[in-house]
Amino acid sequence: MEMTFRPVEEPAVEPIGKLGGEPVWLDEPCWPVHPGSAEPLDFIGQFPIPGEPGEERRWAYRFLSYDDYETGGTDPEDGEAVLLIQPGGRAPGFAAIGPAGPKPVAALTTSNP
Repeated sequence: MEMTFRPVEEPAVEPIGKLGGEPVWLDEPCWPVHPGSAEPLDFIGQFPIPGEPGEERRWAYRFLSYDDYETGGTDPEDGEAVLLIQPGGRAPGFAAIGPAGPKPVAALTTSNP
């Protein structure tokens, strides 16, 4: 497989390999949240998973906690970094998943002191 990068003028609506933006879900939206704070993890990108000819295409969706961008976290199963697979995949047991929808509501709400 080969991936090339190019800027886009409009958000993707079909599944393509990409970095940033919003995920293009193949199944029900499944947004991971930080297990301690319940803040939505940041979507990093989605990538095609190689398969056998004729098999249904699957996608990997990568999410990270903003606080761990630099260090990557210390424990691969602490829930601050999550890789989801669709279709037919399942969330890893250590992942905390927010409510269904494009992004959990907590991420869209701000409070003023």
